Amino acid sequence: MEVLLTTLLLAMVVGALLPLLTTGQQGYDYGRKRQAMIQNGRVALDRLIREMRAADSFRTLASGQITFTLDWGDGTGAAPTVQYSLNSATHNLEYRWSADYDYREPITIVAVNAVASGYAVALTFNHAALVTLLKSLPSGDDVRVRYWNGTSMTELDRVVDPTSAWNNPITNTKIWFRLQAPIAAAGTDSTHYFLYYGNLSASNPPAYGPNVFLDYQDGTVLDGWTRRDAYTGLNQGTYSTSATDGFVFNQASLTTGYRELSKNVPNYNDVEIFWGFWNCGGPPSCAPADNANGNQAGVGARLNDAGLGYRLIPGCASNAAFCIYYATTWAWPGGGTALAGVLGGVTTNASYYGRFYLVGSSLQGKVWQVTAPEPVAWGVTVVNGNAPSGSHYSLVDSRAPSMDHRHRTLIIRPRVAVEPTLTPGLEASGARSDALAPLAGPFRSLTVACFDATNASIACAPATPVRAVRVTLVVMDPTGTVSDITLTDEAFRQTCPSATPPICR
Repeated sequence: MEVLLTTLLLAMVVGALLPLLTTGQQGYDYGRKRQAMIQNGRVALDRLIREMRAADSFRTLASGQITFTLDWGDGTGAAPTVQYSLNSATHNLEYRWSADYDYREPITIVAVNAVASGYAVALTFNHAALVTLLKSLPSGDDVRVRYWNGTSMTELDRVVDPTSAWNNPITNTKIWFRLQAPIAAAGTDSTHYFLYYGNLSASNPPAYGPNVFLDYQDGTVLDGWTRRDAYTGLNQGTYSTSATDGFVFNQASLTTGYRELSKNVPNYNDVEIFWGFWNCGGPPSCAPADNANGNQAGVGARLNDAGLGYRLIPGCASNAAFCIYYATTWAWPGGGTALAGVLGGVTTNASYYGRFYLVGSSLQGKVWQVTAPEPVAWGVTVVNGNAPSGSHYSLVDSRAPSMDHRHRTLIIRPRVAVEPTLTPGLEASGARSDALAPLAGPFRSLTVACFDATNASIACAPATPVRAVRVTLVVMDPTGTVSDITLTDEAFRQTCPSATPPICR
């Protein structure tokens, strides 16, 4: 553990600390005022240096401002942050000690179509730029979404989009959260949602998918799913769960036909399903390779209790097309009459993403490889109103043995024809809930310099290579009677024994 130890240099650079001048040389009031200025400055400097001994990382360092995270907690499990700011108007050094966030941006939501409370919305922002500026963690653990209900802030679950990532220097980061109140058609909300970041000791952010979407599956559990096909024994095939591969279906041989799992998500008919999938390409990942007509790892939606409804199947027609089916006369398991299709199969042993959009009578679908950007246009589109509602959606595996599929992340969410747009606003610093409190003053300036082990001057962030920190306060007399007095103190880093709290803190 690295901590800072002070050395009592207290070099008095300008107007150095000397014995009080004789009455003949200077008036008693002058000397008393000068001594009070020195004592006032030392109180502030000593406190600042003491807390910088435990600086784990410098978060903000600007002219007249220091913010750093402590390497020891406050008894609540949080690693607090400390900020000192020189108020340019009052010349007072102000101070606060908290574990909250340094920055926030208001989020403006514009809805073309009306959206209900509970609708999942996506915000895209440049997280990598915040990491570069040392304002956010590469993991995104400090990135939070909060909702202002008129009297208090509520922190919301937020989930990074499966096609996105934290700290991606090539593309922006997309996160999802759930609306807490409806927004009318052509309505705007710019006062209730905020993006927070800048607590570099933050951890365990709320990111529970089912609190954002109607349903969110990562394949770790088969919760609420029902097996719908009637195959048994060796013809049945097996479904299992995997934290890395999602829902795993294996049917190495024997009977041709659809296998299907369904789940009930009632009261939502206009939805979008997102899922990731993979098909076997043969040894060494699986054996044998999928049959040409065994690459059909699809999804179903608006299915009634008998299994009638729509299914989106990539790899249909012996892996020559991508089809939307409607089951008209026969029930579980999946399949039916092809309503629309587009030429093009899927490559075995490759990972894909897919979307199935159902709004009113408009049905649309697309699939693309994980390594490629998402197509702007839908791949297959059809208008059909035969199944306006249905409370089940499904995983479909088909059709000719052998077939070995992985259904990875699976998300179902409400959908309107035109998605709301979300725009982050201007960054506001000092967005923490605690206020700055006056500590001492008045001061002309506050500066900090950092040095490495060779005593070379270096940037103060990150803190890892910092071996020494020098803090300089210039004390001022607002009346101008006494000249400015410069106080300097210095602290060094050293390795401490492992202890909680550290022994040499």
